[in-house]
Amino acid sequence: MTFRPRRTGARRWAAALSAGLLLSLSAACSGSDAVLLTNSLLAGSAAVNPPVMRAIDGIPGWKRTGPPQRFDKEGLYGHIDGGAEIVLQYGFRELSVFAFRPAASQGQAVKEVGVEIYRMRSAEAAFGLYSTKLEGQETAWPGVKTDHWVSQGQANLVKGEYLVNILAPECTDREIGEFAAALERKVPGRGAKRPPGMACLPAQGMVPGSGRYIRGPLAARNESPLLEAPFWGFEPGPGSDERAGPTEAFSAKYGAAPAVSKLVVVKFKEEPPPAALAANVLAVFKEYLEDVRFEGGLIEGRNAAGRWFLFQAKGAAAALDLGDPDREAALARAGSALSRASR
Repeated sequence: MTFRPRRTGARRWAAALSAGLLLSLSAACSGSDAVLLTNSLLAGSAAVNPPVMRAIDGIPGWKRTGPPQRFDKEGLYGHIDGGAEIVLQYGFRELSVFAFRPAASQGQAVKEVGVEIYRMRSAEAAFGLYSTKLEGQETAWPGVKTDHWVSQGQANLVKGEYLVNILAPECTDREIGEFAAALERKVPGRGAKRPPGMACLPAQGMVPGSGRYIRGPLAARNESPLLEAPFWGFEPGPGSDERAGPTEAFSAKYGAAPAVSKLVVVKFKEEPPPAALAANVLAVFKEYLEDVRFEGGLIEGRNAAGRWFLFQAKGAAAALDLGDPDREAALARAGSALSRASR
């Protein structure tokens, strides 16, 4: 059989966010009182209700059209239908949605910009959610100091514990980039903060900007169907109040098109029994791959295109190299990652 990794959920959940933002933008610009934040919700100390979640003003050339909408965990499902669960699995706190129009349209067609600001549980959580959208080599914009990308009709940035999604389908890339640069300066924090585990990914050969922090079963499933099985520990345990299990993973792409592969480093909370882990991984490999074999702690297989899929484990860490045309290079890369992860 041909092993075809699923299209990542990066753009999928981004599309869900954009759909929710378009609905909110339409409601906010129409003056609908039903969706606007009341004065009572705007009250409170800055520590509980920071200024960035209350209102943002002073974007050159743009004027906010109304007070922000606020969403908690329960309200998130109604705002981004189909995309809320992955946000919650990374540790969501609250969302604020704004709408902007040009300060002076001068008779031109009125453009609208929608902004979603997600306040996450931590800066690492914000980076993790941001990273699920990354494919590598995204377009950056001069003047935006933190991690970000700008594409047609949309931009994304992460700073401190905030993830910012900008939706502007009627705007040029230049307008979106300049808007993002001005907005970034108003968001608290000191840039993006990557989890320490990202450092275990070897830098040599990595596709720039492709590093991801994987938390929770949805992010794991979107990364690769090989990570869907419960034994990995991405699912929360029985009776847990968390939406994600204790296992974390870190991934990046390597090589150059058309020979691009992916390395995933899995870090368990505790070292799993080696024999049980190997048996589980072997079963998954046999489900998706051909020519699977297990020898000397290495599990390997190939897809119909001849690409290599390798698994190794060391202590509480494991490495999966997915789809590499060069077996020896994949082994060296995975070995380097495991050495870093087990320090």
